[in-house]
Amino acid sequence: MMSQHAGARDGLHLNVARGVDMMGSEAALRKILVTVLASMSADVPAIAAALQAGDVATANRLLHAIKGYMPIFGSDALVSQVTEVEKLSKTAAAEAVQLPYQALEPELRQLLAEIHVFLNPDQ
Repeated sequence: MMSQHAGARDGLHLNVARGVDMMGSEAALRKILVTVLASMSADVPAIAAALQAGDVATANRLLHAIKGYMPIFGSDALVSQVTEVEKLSKTAAAEAVQLPYQALEPELRQLLAEIHVFLNPDQ
């Protein structure tokens, strides 16, 4: 059942109402966000490191996973940005993906912060 205050908890990038609608309940959304927080906390710096090392294949694999779950709870703007960078990483060299990813990375970190606040409202 959706909390009547879910919209008030939306952040710049975290869309709680969308997530509850997609997952069926706030409890289900919280469960997936625990996994997302753990995964993305490791993947965001790993993508940057892979691109720095010229390993666009690893960056693409990690971006592809993020692109897969982002529409469940992400803002339209963030979904679009992730999709664009992931698409570029399929065909471009690491050097060509670095700058777009450098623009995306702080947005992903903002989402992680919003997820943390949502999961830990008393902190």
